[in-house]
Amino acid sequence: MAEAKDKTPLIEMRGIHKKYGSKIVHRGIDLNVYPGEVLALMGGSGCGKSVLLRMIVGLEKPDSGTIQFRHEFIENLSEQNLVPVRKKIAYVFQYGALFDSFSIKENLAYPLREHTKLTEIEIHEKVLSTLDQVGLKGTENLYPSDLSGGMQRRVGVARSIIMNPEVILYDEPTTGLDPFNTQQILKIILKLKSTGATSILVTHDMTAIFSVTDRVAFMKEGEIVALGTRDEIKNSKLKEVSNFIHGETY
Repeated sequence: MAEAKDKTPLIEMRGIHKKYGSKIVHRGIDLNVYPGEVLALMGGSGCGKSVLLRMIVGLEKPDSGTIQFRHEFIENLSEQNLVPVRKKIAYVFQYGALFDSFSIKENLAYPLREHTKLTEIEIHEKVLSTLDQVGLKGTENLYPSDLSGGMQRRVGVARSIIMNPEVILYDEPTTGLDPFNTQQILKIILKLKSTGATSILVTHDMTAIFSVTDRVAFMKEGEIVALGTRDEIKNSKLKEVSNFIHGETY
């Protein structure tokens, strides 16, 4: 399994086990995530990808095993102690998870008002610059219902990155989007990578996997069975990986 060389992991997961009742979700997951990389978690539905993503930000707890972020163990932190972690690790929900009764500006301003001491003028400027960053300049006074699904998804990304996180977690960021909005999301991921941000994607989108990622972890039945660069995974001789990529049963 390929690992980035000569780098200290930003996130380290060791011996992660998780089950719900009799359903085993993770069977001893080990995974390093390195600064500035785009890592994709790939595999069939129910293999534990999204649960692993949620564990990194504390929305789920492992039954056993450890998760370190910048050498701090975070797997058992309380909600209160997770607050500073979540300022550095942003989670982009699959469908944006916007407040319908808030304008786009109010949606983006919310975390700034909750977690910073910025003035209203500074918040306004930050909102406008972040919307411009995701290609939505001029939408600040609209409401989520005024936007297409793809635009809502980009607003969700904007709200997640407005606190300048070190890590962005994407749960199926392009699912259900048209080709234009898919490309917009991928451009945002690459733009953030150029600023040094680290991204982890859970996705079934082969275009996303093979156009923006540095490494891919292929999961099956709660285990990582292949880990390598996107080219190594694309050309993998493992039957389950090859079949999945080509849309065949594995």
